[in-house]
Amino acid sequence: MSLTARDLISVGIFTALYFAITFIFAMAGFLGPLVMFAGFGVGIILNGIVVALFVVRTPKLGALTLLGGINGVLLILSGQTWLVVPAGLICGFLADLIITRGDASRLSRRIPWAYAVLAVTSVVPLLPIAFDSQAYFETTAEQMGQAYADAFAALMQAWVLPAWTLISFVLGLVGGHLGVRSSRKHFERAGLV
Repeated sequence: MSLTARDLISVGIFTALYFAITFIFAMAGFLGPLVMFAGFGVGIILNGIVVALFVVRTPKLGALTLLGGINGVLLILSGQTWLVVPAGLICGFLADLIITRGDASRLSRRIPWAYAVLAVTSVVPLLPIAFDSQAYFETTAEQMGQAYADAFAALMQAWVLPAWTLISFVLGLVGGHLGVRSSRKHFERAGLV
């Protein structure tokens, strides 16, 4: 099934919600680098509800790919690395495959796994640290001050990015389950439970 005009409207609405939650909770990072991760975590969990509702309305191949790609473009406009676009497209496409493969009656069981894959994109804005940490922290110092950049650099040990990838996946599962539970009536109405 291809995406219809109505589906594309849903993509726009739910992508705007998804980005707004991501952006608002990322702003917690202004309070400190450690708080930034807490904000990311809350955003990941809450976006599970957005994605679950979106998938119920648009369980079609390409829907999450578009959400991931457009969210990546919006993240670039907010100052993030260009890597967020290919990551959003790839993780969105993998999430789409999880959603669209299999029996529709089991959709509610696949949503948390699909969303967990999509949630891994929260690591991508931090990837430049692995490639050129000096430039990353110089830019951070210009934007947030030297004390903030020093605290962030001290926090970002070699194990943090792999650990955050795993944590993002687990938080995605939690958020996906929360999304399915909180939108149960929508699943029942659509005959998907």
